[in-house]
Amino acid sequence: MAASDAPAVDARSFSGEETFAASADRTFAALTDPDVLARCIPDLVSAERVDDRTLRCSVKPGFSFIRATLKMTIVFSEVDAGRRFAALDIASKGIGASMNVRCAMTVHEQAGASRVKWEATIAQLGGLIAAVSPALIRGAADKVIRDGWAALRREVEV
Repeated sequence: MAASDAPAVDARSFSGEETFAASADRTFAALTDPDVLARCIPDLVSAERVDDRTLRCSVKPGFSFIRATLKMTIVFSEVDAGRRFAALDIASKGIGASMNVRCAMTVHEQAGASRVKWEATIAQLGGLIAAVSPALIRGAADKVIRDGWAALRREVEV
């Protein structure tokens, strides 16, 4: 297949699966706990649990195209423990940058372990960050995602 025939990669959509050496219930409980979530956010400066479904925090990402601190609000818009399904809405703002992300996760039992199927979509990019190369945004997001899953793994696999 020629390079021009390659399918386009949507820099705003991400998905994957993660496996944890912990029960599905333990993994789901960690994924839906704002305190655990705060401990897993890469480049976190501060965090405040507003209520059972809302976390406000500040992050200072180490990306060349975002040097400012971002204020983020993470809201669990849906939590269904019976289906082990959760959806999060993440709004972030900083000088010259704003972003809204929607993330959905389902946790499945897998022979004494758990498997998380997830997908996230950047619903809105604003400010100067909207002009950044999609490949650069994708690379930065991939690193944050990997680091976040690694931190969650340390939380649940104890």
